[in-house]
Amino acid sequence: MKDWFEKSLFFPALFLTVTVMIASSFIQIDISYGQAVPLIPIHTGNVTLDKGLPVFYDCIDEKIDNSKGVEADSYFEKEPTKHEVTTCYNEVFLDASDVHSSKSVED
Repeated sequence: MKDWFEKSLFFPALFLTVTVMIASSFIQIDISYGQAVPLIPIHTGNVTLDKGLPVFYDCIDEKIDNSKGVEADSYFEKEPTKHEVTTCYNEVFLDASDVHSSKSVED
């Protein structure tokens, strides 16, 4: 039994695992921070959506630019708040659909 225990790979594996865990705690990798990528052309088959999404994203960018320095949290200098996204959604999709539906009723 003692011979098997001495030839076992348990302790070297345990030592290697602990060493890797300790070493990885000192290494910082910025995996969680992605970079912006260009948007691809949108072709969903829904004309309203195809035209509205670029306007929606432009609206969000504009809202973020206008709110710089307002928020206490620096995260929101590059990312939109829930209110900004909701406001842009309402402006681009809901308000625009009201205009289109009222024009079709008048025609």
